[in-house]
Amino acid sequence: MAELATELGIQPQTRKLTAVAVVRGVRLQLDSNDLVAVTGANTIRGDFVALQAGAASEFIAVAPMQDGLVPALAGPALTNDTTAVGETAYAVATTGTFTNSSASSAVAVGRWRTVTANSKLGSVQLFTVA
Repeated sequence: MAELATELGIQPQTRKLTAVAVVRGVRLQLDSNDLVAVTGANTIRGDFVALQAGAASEFIAVAPMQDGLVPALAGPALTNDTTAVGETAYAVATTGTFTNSSASSAVAVGRWRTVTANSKLGSVQLFTVA
């Protein structure tokens, strides 16, 4: 975990999932019970990104959606079916994934650092939260 923080410029944390499993690279939101679940809207940045997959109610490693390079699962709404390095990364509704399309008032969260295809894991450099 220390190597991950050094390489990616993030401060990993451990959080417990709600009763729903997640995959690596999805955006997560903290609920009122201090549990995390997939962020279900494109107008919400999210609180964390899953650094690993996890089963329902498991503890997993997460990265805050603050700044740094994070794994990012590309959603089904990609323009031209792939991302390009340097393109803006946006939140995708319902799936907690990332896209390069600003459709439906999606929130910009960072820039793609890898060429990534639909449903594949890439990386996004997060924008700093003011």
